[in-house]
Amino acid sequence: MNIVLFGPPGAGKGTQARLIQERYGLALISTGDILREEIKKETPLGFEVKEIMASGGFPSDDIILKVFENSLKNVKGKGVILDGIPRTLNQAKKIDELFERLGIVIDAVIQIVVGDEELVKRLSGRIICQTCGAPYTPDMPQRIKGTCDTCSGKTFIRRPDDRPEAIKTRLQIYNDQTKPLIHYYSESHRLRTVDGMQPVALVFDQIDSSISDILKQQKERK
Repeated sequence: MNIVLFGPPGAGKGTQARLIQERYGLALISTGDILREEIKKETPLGFEVKEIMASGGFPSDDIILKVFENSLKNVKGKGVILDGIPRTLNQAKKIDELFERLGIVIDAVIQIVVGDEELVKRLSGRIICQTCGAPYTPDMPQRIKGTCDTCSGKTFIRRPDDRPEAIKTRLQIYNDQTKPLIHYYSESHRLRTVDGMQPVALVFDQIDSSISDILKQQKERK
């Protein structure tokens, strides 16, 4: 099972990706997390993308596809969840070509739909655990205030790309470059849509139901 998790910044893709990973034992490839780790480590790649990402922009297709291919090599035959990639039509086509060469397919593209007003609210109020990167928003706070649910860390930061001016840029880029993917994936009947305006657990229930339907259909075809 190979899944693309698709949606605008702030839709909750990272949270849902980790829940899917836990439920189905898939490998998670999050290009955003990978690049932020490169920035943190101050690698040459990190220096290259730091300013771009801080301003709300996205690295070039060449950089993203290279990071993706390197990550895919470490998966070692497991199914994958793609979070944050593809973001452009070119990336989507290149990934399909790569998967075809490897003899595998993307089984489903799950689009999480959230309105722009809600996205701005979530992103502008989001904090990140400095230790493990777990995100928290006003609608999804820590169970114990000031303590990370995942690692019990006590230090939280705001991502540079969650500043108001960067949020505006990110949403504009999404609308310009990423929404055309809806048509691309709809044509191949891989697109599933879920309502991301609901609580995290209910969003996951929709995603889980979609994945279960796909697995059932695959079993029936065998």
